[in-house]
This record gives sequence, structure tokens and C-alpha cells, in this order.
Amino acid sequence: MSSTILVITERCWPYGGGAELATHIILDILRKRFNIIVFTGAQKCRELEGVEYIYEPLLSNPSRPVLWFNVLRLIQTQRFRRILYQSDFVYVPRFAYPVVPYAKKIGKRVVIHLHDYAPMSNAISVLAPYEQHKHRVVLDDIFMLCKTRVSYCVGATILWWLPKLARKWISQADKVICVSRRQAEIIADQAPELRDKIEVVYNPLLPEIINAEPRKELDDTPTFLYVGGDSYIKGFHILLKAVKELGKQGIRLRIFLAG
Repeated sequence: MSSTILVITERCWPYGGGAELATHIILDILRKRFNIIVFTGAQKCRELEGVEYIYEPLLSNPSRPVLWFNVLRLIQTQRFRRILYQSDFVYVPRFAYPVVPYAKKIGKRVVIHLHDYAPMSNAISVLAPYEQHKHRVVLDDIFMLCKTRVSYCVGATILWWLPKLARKWISQADKVICVSRRQAEIIADQAPELRDKIEVVYNPLLPEIINAEPRKELDDTPTFLYVGGDSYIKGFHILLKAVKELGKQGIRLRIFLAG
């Protein structure tokens, strides 16, 4: 009899971003060997055959303080408890961390998948180079969030303690997945108690990308694809500086922007 994995996530593909896409592909791989039940705050998902999706409105609010309060409410519901008791593993690919201590209390193995820096940053991001910013993460959080929106600026000042709470819950998981060696190094440096639990698992590619034949022929004009959108954190300002510098040198190129 196959083991059951309970997944708790706010969003699911095609809604969200890279984390949701990675989760979708991972579940596509796991469903061949496991029974999978997904509790999600998204009303519509690109459903995978054989995977059970349960819409849960309590998971629909993306604000972490509200989400965490709602997860605590969700834990008290009879339906969720019944499914949790019947499951063998709990997989948390986003921010539903309050479920961890309860799942551990009843003997479930828990895996947290970190696509960001939630255990150390309120903005869930760390500016590069890390070595120059490691002692000013809170100040950087305020800077990044204030550049996004004034209300976020106020929240960053008041809710500076959110990463500490996230770290407390995450530290109770059996395994913590990081998406790169660099991310793993940074998180282990800031949260040494997670070091022995961290495993690096690179985000998988879509099968259609793996199987696709290259279609672009090389020509005299280099072509670049930038998928970070206009986000400061993703380095859009660096892209603009690079384009300006290349223009001064008379270098022609094509850049496609996405994200």
C-alpha cells in the first residue's frame, strides 16, 4: 500500500511563481509512488491525475501573520485532523509553518521546502553579496519593503520578528529542502540549528523543456532572456546598468523580458 503525502500550500500552479511551478512538477514526480492530498487556498489548480485537491479558504490570505493564524484555526478542524492522521508525511512548500509542531506531535514526518529566506528575512530575500549584508538583514528588509509600498514599510518595522517565529517552526521539521548550495550555506550560517536537516534539491524542469529540440539558430546578434521581471530584488537595476554600459561600447543585442 502506498504512503500518503499531505501537502499544505497557499497557492498552486498556474497561480504564483517559480515555487508553485516547482511544487507542481515535484508532485507530478511523486504521484507515481505516493498517494497525494493537497490542501490549498487556490480555488482552481492545474490538477494532476491521481492527486486529490481540497480547496481551503483559510489558506487563501497571502499575508503571513493572517495565514499563520488561519493555519492554527485549520488544525482545529475535524476534516483536516482526520486527513492528517491518515497521512504518513507532511510537505510544506510555502509558508504554512504552524502545522509543523502539531504534525510532529502526532508522529508525522515533515518536510519544509524553502524557495526563499523566510527563516531570516521578513522580505524573504537577502541582498548580494551576502557577506556584506549578513549583519544588516533587518535593515535591508525595511529598505526593500519600503521600495515596494509604504504600507509594507510600516509592516516591516512592526513585524521584524516574523522570521524568528518562522525559524522556530521550521527547526522542528525532519528535513529542510533548499534549492541551491548557496541558499543552503546562507540559511545554515544564519540558522545553525538547521544545518544538519538541510538537503539541496534543485528545482526540476518541465518534461516538455527537457525533451524539446533547440530551435534558435545562432546569428550575429546575441539574444538574452531575462526572467526576473522589474523586481529590484531580482536585479532589474543591474540589468539596466549592464544594458547602458553595453550601449556605450556599441554592442548590439536582443533582450526579452519576462516575469
